[in-house]
Amino acid sequence: MSWVFLFPGQGSQKVGMLEEWKSIIPQEIDALFAKVNRICGLDLLKLILEGPEEELNLTFNAQPAILAVSMLIFRLLQQRMGSNIAIAAVAGHSLGEYSALCAAESIDIEEAIFLVRKRGELMQEAVPQGTGTMVAVLGLPIAQVEKIVAFFQDAKEVVEIANINSSEQVVLSLRKELLEKVMEKARELGGKKIVELRVSAPFHSSYMKEAAERFGAFLEGVTFRKPRYPYVSNVTASYVNDPEEIKRLLIRQMTAPVRWKEIMDLFYNNGMKSVVEIGPGTVLSKLFEREYPAVQTFHTGSLKAMQSFLREAVGIDGF
Repeated sequence: MSWVFLFPGQGSQKVGMLEEWKSIIPQEIDALFAKVNRICGLDLLKLILEGPEEELNLTFNAQPAILAVSMLIFRLLQQRMGSNIAIAAVAGHSLGEYSALCAAESIDIEEAIFLVRKRGELMQEAVPQGTGTMVAVLGLPIAQVEKIVAFFQDAKEVVEIANINSSEQVVLSLRKELLEKVMEKARELGGKKIVELRVSAPFHSSYMKEAAERFGAFLEGVTFRKPRYPYVSNVTASYVNDPEEIKRLLIRQMTAPVRWKEIMDLFYNNGMKSVVEIGPGTVLSKLFEREYPAVQTFHTGSLKAMQSFLREAVGIDGF
């Protein structure tokens, strides 16, 4: 059986997310973080294991942390599954695109860590900390969420769609001072649940325009290869294999909405009915399960979940 591998984005991080893996792959963790810590200029492994949470949640720390953890889990799967690993396609949500590209051997992990660290720094610098945020609107179709955007646009305020995660979950980017007004408008239009996300800036919006322009200079010096596995872009919700096009889209991704629902539609309509989330958290697997209940979904964010995937989906004993 072939699997679609999905890689999570920012917000999936939490203090202690590597703790139980230390008893399984201690040497691999130490070896990778010797490189990661050097690239990032701080002890990121200690921050992941001990916190504080508010420091881990900073964009420029959270992004390399999630990428590193996702790749450790991916490599563990590779080792455990061996020739049984069959990947039909890879995709990642926002930051997760870099994990997907690493898994597809389009980019080396050291360069990916460097890029997401710089990406996070530039994104954080684009909007002063505490002045921007993101809000998930649940229970409203995209057409209703567009009315929220239009309402604030008429008032000369910048509220933009950042993520189209599913039929009934859309994320908005906005200035922090507009938070209560946006939440009130969403409730007025029938939103069932409105949640402020655990992020430190309004990503995937025009707020990131300057950051995207500056990030392009860093991408110029990095070599991408044609992905080993079919790879889907957040920006186009379509397969991309040309290395230069991948780089161009990674720049656009910083200001363009994440079209995750369309990515799920693409996989489902192409007959891909088995997906596994690789990395911390369960957001992507749950989104797929709710959007398409017939799809077989697994996640690997915990040792128990990993063992369940290996046993139930692949027919391999755990550890």
